[in-house]
Amino acid sequence: MVNIKKQLDSLLTKEMDRKNFLQYSGGILLAVIGVSGLIRLLVTTHHAPVAEPASQKNNGYGASKYGQ
Repeated sequence: MVNIKKQLDSLLTKEMDRKNFLQYSGGILLAVIGVSGLIRLLVTTHHAPVAEPASQKNNGYGASKYGQ
């Protein structure tokens, strides 16, 4: 536990540019989400079901299957 605190403290006090910051942030995000979770997120797509147009109902002569 002490070793992790030292590593975290040294990382937080280290000066870095934008590129290094994004690399560290991406690595942390990848560790939190996990590689399989990230791949699953990229592969699966959630499409809303397409609603079919309402069919017009006929009333009267010819409305049943026998009348057509």
